[in-house]
Amino acid sequence: MMDYLKQPVFTVGDIDEDINLSLPPSSGEEYIKRVIVEARQCADVVVANLDPSCMKNPTKAYVETLAGCIQAPASLGPTKEWQQYQVADFSKLRLYISQLKDEIVIGKRKWRPPNIDLPDINDQTGWLDFCLDNEKKIEPTLNTLFCFNQSNVEQILEYLVQFVDSKRTIEYKIGQWLYALLVILEQPLQPDTCSCLRSLARACSIIRADSRELDAQELGALNLFICLVARYFRQLDLADP
Repeated sequence: MMDYLKQPVFTVGDIDEDINLSLPPSSGEEYIKRVIVEARQCADVVVANLDPSCMKNPTKAYVETLAGCIQAPASLGPTKEWQQYQVADFSKLRLYISQLKDEIVIGKRKWRPPNIDLPDINDQTGWLDFCLDNEKKIEPTLNTLFCFNQSNVEQILEYLVQFVDSKRTIEYKIGQWLYALLVILEQPLQPDTCSCLRSLARACSIIRADSRELDAQELGALNLFICLVARYFRQLDLADP
């Protein structure tokens, strides 16, 4: 069926194999003959002769594999019903915030930026101090949150997750800010942000599995963040049963 593809397009007549390729062709027909002659002189398979002494052994890349969440002690893990309720409540809050932002954009709702000085987005220490500041009593209100673009949200989340991971605790104000930032975090997640959230869930599971006694408030926060990362942001391999 495909034999017609093998038929020559041009008839070039007899081809002189001893044609002098150093001279320019005198016609289009002679040019085509030269192309055919040169093609016949090419080997079907070409193998490069490599000097093995010039070859370097391949470098082995070390990739650290990150483990999942540590299973909760029997008395500390959340129930399936509790997790479902938290995800549903979180979803409703995100929808409400999204509607507010849309109303601000179209001018249906007025918004005035808060009269506070925000740290430079590259100032990690400044943001940690800002979120932990008990004297100024700065809360993650909607007015404040609406000042952030998504790049800001992702960067501040990274600062807070690193803080939780290093301190092995979730202070109340840090928990407030983490939850508020997750509420306004847009999807789909960027790869770095997804990794950040997974780090948060893992850190929470490590804190929860620690031998020290946890109060109800901190335990609730740990279970909540693991639940939201795993079940709302679809990192299901990290979910509690």
